Amino acid sequence: MKVIGLGNAGCNIVRSFSKFPQYDTYTIDTNKEADITIKKRNSHEEYDEHFPNLRKKFKFANDDVFVVVAGSGRISGATLQLLEQLKSNRITVLYIQADLSLASEVQKKQEKIVKNILQEFARSGMIETVLLLDNQMIEKGIGDVAIMGYYDVLNQAIVNTIHMINVFKNSEAVLGNFSTVSDLSRIGTIGILDIEESREKWFFNLTNVRDVVYYYGINEAQLEEDGTLFKVITNYVKSKLNDDINISYGVFKTTYDQKYCYCIKYSSMVQSFLDDQDIS
Repeated sequence: MKVIGLGNAGCNIVRSFSKFPQYDTYTIDTNKEADITIKKRNSHEEYDEHFPNLRKKFKFANDDVFVVVAGSGRISGATLQLLEQLKSNRITVLYIQADLSLASEVQKKQEKIVKNILQEFARSGMIETVLLLDNQMIEKGIGDVAIMGYYDVLNQAIVNTIHMINVFKNSEAVLGNFSTVSDLSRIGTIGILDIEESREKWFFNLTNVRDVVYYYGINEAQLEEDGTLFKVITNYVKSKLNDDINISYGVFKTTYDQKYCYCIKYSSMVQSFLDDQDIS
């Protein structure tokens, strides 16, 4: 899988993916530390108008590609041009929403434009999926995070969750009832289920949910010896059943001592801009 980061936030997350051998990573930014350095521009519109042709750098097609971008930065104006150059691939966009209460009016406008366009791209099938992530929601799920290394902690939570979901998607479950996610459900987010406390920690407040999938990772010894585990898992899944939501799950064997569950949910509806001010 190819993972491409655009801008500082996107590049930092992509660098965290590089610890796993399953990913080929590319970073695009205006600084020399990036794999691909582009010219710094003064506005969202200029990044869109002057984004360079990178097709010689991306000599792949019909591949699974993750594009990671934060919408509030000026460089996110290049997102649509980047996606156009990657359109021969199966694209999932990982979209990072910053703390909008601290954003300027210009940043809020940039955020709204990019976030809404990406969701419409997903709904139309121009990209496979857009996964929405909110730094404030991630921090809430993790707990208190020190200033030093703040974004490193959040980025690791994002990358570890995405990676394990990818691993499970490409593994055979020992138990489960996986069903096909609706083709209309292309706007999503990820999260973690605390199995002991039966508490879900989602990375974005997704509304109008249509599909939820739970991926349980359980140590082999627990799978063989814990007689209560089947009931715990199935009872929890049953408790989430809803006529309006398609629920599915899988249980996978791991080598880790601790049992855990990662989850992903989808909506077919565009998620509205959360700020009350009119910035159009």
